Amino acid sequence: MPGEFPGFLKDHLPEERINRETLQSFRHEGRVFYRLKKDLHHLPRGTVFWEGGLIHGYQRIKRVLHLEEGIRRYFREGFYVEEKMDGYNVRIRRIGNGLYAFTRGGFLCPFTTDRLADLMPTGFFDTHPEHTVCAEVVGPENPYNTEVTPYVDEDVALFVFDIKDPSGRSLPIEERYGVYAAEGLPAVSRWGPFGPDDAGRVREIVGELDRAGREGVVMKHLGQGEEVKYVTFGSCLRDLEATAHLMTELPAGFYIQRLLRMAAITYEYSLRLDEPVRLSIADALMGPLNETVRRVAGGESIKEFFTVRVNREETVDALMRHLRTTGVSAHLLSVERKGGRFVARFYRTFPEATKELRRRLRGYGFYD
Repeated sequence: MPGEFPGFLKDHLPEERINRETLQSFRHEGRVFYRLKKDLHHLPRGTVFWEGGLIHGYQRIKRVLHLEEGIRRYFREGFYVEEKMDGYNVRIRRIGNGLYAFTRGGFLCPFTTDRLADLMPTGFFDTHPEHTVCAEVVGPENPYNTEVTPYVDEDVALFVFDIKDPSGRSLPIEERYGVYAAEGLPAVSRWGPFGPDDAGRVREIVGELDRAGREGVVMKHLGQGEEVKYVTFGSCLRDLEATAHLMTELPAGFYIQRLLRMAAITYEYSLRLDEPVRLSIADALMGPLNETVRRVAGGESIKEFFTVRVNREETVDALMRHLRTTGVSAHLLSVERKGGRFVARFYRTFPEATKELRRRLRGYGFYD
């Protein structure tokens, strides 16, 4: 085992897997963490280790394209339906005397960590010091995505959707709901319990969420069993619109999957692809992409702009370092003190995507 990796990691991983290909280290406030870069045996990607503990990575959730058939296949007994929020996933844990938020990939998020006391009652960790809270952070002023969330007008909000015990297992679902209520934790909306014959009611819930501009649902067993997720037609459309300007940066599969989801929803719900619907899909794809082509042809770079509010000015520097560590080309524009917080504005660029698109617009040939 290379000397750069401490011996305690052998308590969790085979010695031959303790290397740079498997693990990445980072330091925060004097403590060294190690994140798992890929799935390994029983531990998911994003698992975080430190001397004295670990946070399990969050499990992947299966997606179904046909809601009624998915319910019939995966739910033979009771289940709840929870809202699937459109933001970014964090796992929150007390370590020593501090509270820390980790991203799905296992990085410590300086922004969310700074704002935890504003977003949730932290007294939960006094009674459950070794449990992990899993939550979605949504809102327009976040450092990771630019998609509009109509139900959060400014800043960000946090919604809890799971609690893990020290072994990494989710608390039983109804026990979990009791903890949410007892501790005052802000939680995702839920409906149920339902039975396998209630697919029609679940379809009604999905329709209501779609009309309200929401993302979708996650269905969770009353007992043991896999969780299953399903998204709305509108969320697919918003994904296309929010990312079309990055079409040269994202894999083609990103767009193919969303078009396939929309086709499956159209089939299941017997929707008509009339002129307004077809135009909305074309608009979502071609509107932002045309603007990107125009800007790059005019000498500009592909950019996304962000605004965040933090409690400590040093969090801004930590956030910029964090983004660069994850491969993001981030550029700080300004930091101002407003209403007791620091408002930072920054943008990210996509150098490779800009370079490749510019070459193509200048007539260079390429293989596809």
